[in-house]
Amino acid sequence: MQPLKRHPKLIQISREHHHSLALCVRILRMPSENHRHEIEPHIIELKEHFKEEEQQFAPHWQHIAPELRQRFEHDHAKLRAAMATPDYDSEAWNTDFAQTLRDHARFEERELFPAIEPYLD
Repeated sequence: MQPLKRHPKLIQISREHHHSLALCVRILRMPSENHRHEIEPHIIELKEHFKEEEQQFAPHWQHIAPELRQRFEHDHAKLRAAMATPDYDSEAWNTDFAQTLRDHARFEERELFPAIEPYLD
């Protein structure tokens, strides 16, 4: 399978998604472990990542199916809420955070990006 060709404006975001997905794999392998040393710095990166995506995509929402925007905004809100109250010793928190982040990155790569790429400058 050939790698996807991404619009140049999405390449860095896709790289960040890859980093997030790798983190999610590590968390989900051992969700009962405390992953604070990995998650805390990633939360800082994610906050900036979300802001960049929201700014970059805002001018193009009128071209995109409303359900894609709703999913994007819902996922960001859910992840922000989790990041605001981390519980690194909780298997449930670790699992929910990792699954939500994994599913969100996959959604953007597989559904949102193909829909938004034609409208990027």
